[in-house]
Amino acid sequence: MPPPDRFRKAVLEMLKQEGRPLHYTEVGRRLKEAGLWAEVKEPEKIAKIRLSALARWSRSPVVALGKGFYALREEGDTSPEP
Repeated sequence: MPPPDRFRKAVLEMLKQEGRPLHYTEVGRRLKEAGLWAEVKEPEKIAKIRLSALARWSRSPVVALGKGFYALREEGDTSPEP
């Protein structure tokens, strides 16, 4: 499994390219398809755990929107989305 820094970079790039919030199951599936998590048996579960931890970090570029969706934090926004 890739280190958290590679995960963070991959998720940021994925969210930038998509331009909309993504559900953790979609993030896990895409990472597995891209080969980054080729050996991970439950990519959705791991994505949920890592995205949740990333979104809790106060200076994270990723925010949790609820119901399993994650998005990029808007420029200048310092509070997480409801």
